[in-house]
Order: sequence, then C-alpha cells, then structure tokens
Amino acid sequence: MLENNKLPVEVQKADMAMADMTAGGVLVRDQRKRLMLVQIKGQVVMQRIRVTTMKRESEEIPQMTTFGTQVWYPGAEATALTLSQRSAPGFDKVTLTSKEVVCQVDFPRYVLNNQVELGGFKNTLITYLGLHTKRDFENLIINGDTTSTNTLLAMFDGMIAGATSNTYAAGAAALSTDVLDATTLTMPEEFDDDPDFAFFTNKVARSAYRKELGARSTPLGDANQTGSKLVEYDDIPVTKVPLFPNDLGGGSNETALMYLNPKRFVFAYHENMEMNSEYNIRERTWTVVLTARIAQGYEYEPAVVKTTGILGT
Repeated sequence: MLENNKLPVEVQKADMAMADMTAGGVLVRDQRKRLMLVQIKGQVVMQRIRVTTMKRESEEIPQMTTFGTQVWYPGAEATALTLSQRSAPGFDKVTLTSKEVVCQVDFPRYVLNNQVELGGFKNTLITYLGLHTKRDFENLIINGDTTSTNTLLAMFDGMIAGATSNTYAAGAAALSTDVLDATTLTMPEEFDDDPDFAFFTNKVARSAYRKELGARSTPLGDANQTGSKLVEYDDIPVTKVPLFPNDLGGGSNETALMYLNPKRFVFAYHENMEMNSEYNIRERTWTVVLTARIAQGYEYEPAVVKTTGILGT
C-alpha cells in the first residue's frame, strides 16, 4: 500500500479530514453527542425512553421501592408502635451491563471529494452513520430478545420481551376499547396515577382501534374519521410504532401492545465511542469503523403491562 505522502491529492485531503475527525480514535464529547442526537431524532420509541451514558462497562441503578401498604397507625401516649406496625423502605437495583457493537461503513473515494473540499465531511459522516444506526437501535429497543436468531437482537431483551410481570392475553383480537380497558386494569393500582403513561403498538392495530372510534355517531367519531384528533384511550395516547412486530402468535399475524411510562426503559451508551478509518487503494474506498458499548433494560419492570394476541396484519 502506498504511503500517505504518495497518494493522490484528493486522498490526502480525505486522510486529513479523517485525522481531524478522530482524536486518537476516540470521539470527542461534541461528536458523540451529535451522533446520539441524530440517532434519537425521528424515532418513535427512542426519543421517548431514557437515553443516557455510562462511565463504566456496568452500572447499577439503585431504587427505593416501597414502605409497604400502610405507614400510619393510631398512637398511644408513652407507647411505641409494635414491630408489625413499623415501616422500613424496600431497596432494589437494576444492573446495566454494556456489550460491544461495531458498525462498518465503506465510502467510495469519489463520494468524499466534494465533502473534503467543502470541509463538511466530519458532520456529514456522523450524520450518515447516525441515520443508518438509529433503525438498528430502535429495533433492538423494541424487539430485542435473547432467544432471537438475529445476533443483534439477541444481545438484550427489549421492551416487548423484557416485560413479564404484568401480561394480558387478548386472544387474537383486534385492538379495541375492551382490550385497552383490560390492559389498564392489568396495571398494579399503585402505578395508576402516572401522568406519562402511553400505549405503543403497530400501525394496523392502532388503525383498528381508530376505526372503532370513527364508527361512533359522535363528534369523537367524526374527529377520528378525519384524523383531526390524537388517538387516545382514557386520555392516554395510543401511538403507532413502525418497528413493532406483526408476525407474533401461532398464526404469525399478531402484534403486542405495551402500556407504560416509556422513561422506565433505559438505553445507555458507554462514554468511550471509537471511530477509526483506513483507505484501501486497490478498491479506492474508505472504510470507517465505529465501535461502541451499549446496554438496555427496564428501570422498573413491575410498572409495565404487555398485552399479546392483538391482530397486527
């Protein structure tokens, strides 16, 4: 391979742009932040969950869970509460352990020429990687399943597979008021007052519910027929998510409905993200490799309801 000082002028310029973009291979804070923002923007679920960074490969999220069902009791002068009446907080923790992911992008030399001349290659490349990364990460967040045959999805359980404490089986039914009502009733009562609850499902399921509302001879029905009203149940938004599955169940035609505060799901990046590059003179292409460590999981899974058996095609 030729040394850099013997490469064509445009390749030397690209090499200088690459060198400017990488500081010892590690993305600086502003570049990492820009990459993360590009990935989050425009995604339905990723922009609603809690996205954070990790300083270590594994981090614990401590939690104070509950003081029990009752903390106040009648008092008597000079008498202490009995042992059974005394309260103590419960403590728990969630451990996020990061795993390495790698992204490789190959650029033909001619694609870079204008970008190098204009000095905007750094931002263009980060945007390009972000656009190609965000679908993968959104897919992992929703459909991650450690039993999956897809190697990326098998890294972690996602929003659907990770919800196991509170489930409701709709029985191969279209999404309807009855299904949504049963889903909300499955949520433990202590979480009912969370103002940030939302429903997530796929396009077909939400469309079936919207048609049910539109069939009503009321202003609400008219609004849902014209699409002028946000689709809701009991003032809780019902959001369609493009990457929600439509091939679940015995007939491979079902989807799921998630009922939760999306901030209870955490997606974390390790702070050290590396970007490295090399030029292949024989193929006249640049190869850019981005390496990161990520982790995900529920911050408090008992406050989540999953409804299965909803027709999704």
